[in-house]
Amino acid sequence: MRIINQYNLMFDAIVALVGIVSVSCSAGSDNFPETEADSSESGCSTPCSDGSGQDGADDEDLWTWSTVTLPRVVVDDYRADDPPWGGWYYSRIGTDRGRMGSTANIFPIGGGGAHVQVGPNGGWMGVWTSLMHNANDADTLDPQNLLGPLIKPQYQVHLIGVEVDASGTGQFKIELKGAQDEIIIAKTFTLDGSATLFMAVDTQQPLKLLNWLLDGPGDVIVNALRLVVESDHSFTTAEAAFLWSYGHMSQAYDPVSHLVRDRANWPTGDFDAVQATGMFALATATAADLGYVDTGIAADVVSDIAAKLAGLDVCEGLLPHFLTDEKITNSTEWSSVDTILALLATMLACQSTGCDTAPIEVLLSNIAWDTLTDSSTVPMSHGFAYGCDMLASRWDTWGSESLLVVAAHAGAQGLPLPLTFVDSEQPKTWDGSGFNDELANLFFPMTGIDVWGVDWADFRVAARQKQLSHFSEVTYDADYENIGLFGLSACEIPEPWAASNENEVYQVLGVGGFNNGGPVDGTTVLGYPFVCPHYGAMIAADEPAAYDQMMKFLIETAGVFTPLNNVESIGVDTTNTLVWNELKGSWNLSLQTLGAARAVYAGKKGDYLPYKIGEPFWSAAFQIVMP
Repeated sequence: MRIINQYNLMFDAIVALVGIVSVSCSAGSDNFPETEADSSESGCSTPCSDGSGQDGADDEDLWTWSTVTLPRVVVDDYRADDPPWGGWYYSRIGTDRGRMGSTANIFPIGGGGAHVQVGPNGGWMGVWTSLMHNANDADTLDPQNLLGPLIKPQYQVHLIGVEVDASGTGQFKIELKGAQDEIIIAKTFTLDGSATLFMAVDTQQPLKLLNWLLDGPGDVIVNALRLVVESDHSFTTAEAAFLWSYGHMSQAYDPVSHLVRDRANWPTGDFDAVQATGMFALATATAADLGYVDTGIAADVVSDIAAKLAGLDVCEGLLPHFLTDEKITNSTEWSSVDTILALLATMLACQSTGCDTAPIEVLLSNIAWDTLTDSSTVPMSHGFAYGCDMLASRWDTWGSESLLVVAAHAGAQGLPLPLTFVDSEQPKTWDGSGFNDELANLFFPMTGIDVWGVDWADFRVAARQKQLSHFSEVTYDADYENIGLFGLSACEIPEPWAASNENEVYQVLGVGGFNNGGPVDGTTVLGYPFVCPHYGAMIAADEPAAYDQMMKFLIETAGVFTPLNNVESIGVDTTNTLVWNELKGSWNLSLQTLGAARAVYAGKKGDYLPYKIGEPFWSAAFQIVMP
């Protein structure tokens, strides 16, 4: 029997399927408000309208983002092998999975298939997959609300079936189970050869496990496990990017602790992330402003998060980078930038939803600004080590992260801070990583000149052009440019189980900066380049044609970004196989979610929520760093 690799795609065929999305603009049209990007050489720098009036959250006219066909959810493709540095226990929807059986359940999984054999003496053997978080958690999947409990019903996605690609012989069974291990729906097939098996699903009951098994003697290979879904709503690329990413983020949010775990596939209370928690508050307020989440529900989420952050332990006013059981995680730091990001995002969210910002303002005022900056004479320290000893490293290089740190200091102390590495004539960040070019723009309209003399409008246009032109200037076996992939930022590599050691999994890509002279696209590590799609979302409102093309590819052609699948990274390996990482990491998801929100606002001709809030502390701080 042959193990089928569903992603071994020939790229001439992919290019033919995708085509090139074209969007035309007319200078001076009423549909195109003048922006700092209008002078760029990319052609159409703002989304364009044809007056089609596609449905949005409040039925206003949208710009002409493409409408996408709802893809199937890839529960597993069984490509993951156990890496040399440990076992691999995760599905493609960011949950755990495992072998099961009545006899010795040791059988191969990896390379595109799971191979089970049961001898003539009988028994059963198969694979279980949790449908929400870890199997040991009580959390379940609502089959009628796959985007999570916060998004309104009219924008939800519903489960209607399960598909299995299998080959071999024997009695093959599919089961959906509830939280108490009770069978909700099950179906048995007689398999003799290769087939795509389908089990219809029509239930309101919460689901915990999706199992398949060979029941009795036989020999079966399963190549893919999918969910068939439907929605009453027609999603555009921008809406899908925002709503599905927000749904992924909501999987990482714990409504009991009111914290966001660093990864959706880790247990509750294990490595919660304060900066992602604040970003989830802002994403929720934004979703409510767009009409996708009830305003009362959003207000409750934001106020709960604000209260939680205000009650956490601090060191010299700084929050922990990571929390375990609501205390600082062992051997991690008290982080200045993560504290500032968490408080900035939460204060903006509070200002929008009406919750009290006073406790967060107290946190800001209690930060040991003089200690961290030697009385405002040096760049701010990264924070304090686990034992509360100050770290030697500093936010001394120009970029979004440093600007936000300096803005917080300016708001509290009334003056900016010096930077060591800044070039106002040819501005660049430490490594040219895409997220650091655009992060500040998720909070403030970065179109002016900062206190160091850098013109952010010019810088951002130039940085985007470097990103978008990279794959046209460097030749690779796969035609990344024509299939629409771009985004050199910081993310995990595709198929991390293939890394020779765990330290290779997280990579910082970029177009070049103070630390390196030229682009870093992953080739030196993997032998092929890859991209981090969250960067595309961050510039989607400015480069809609490019983002529209990439999302059409990810959703419809590759079928890897879905209501339950995220794409942390993606590339084409040396065997011409499309490879991707499904991690639902809350930090990159927050960048992706808020970036996509900007694109949705642009399509609705509305002002992006953080730009119109006018929170007093941060408005004053922004005026100091962007005079």
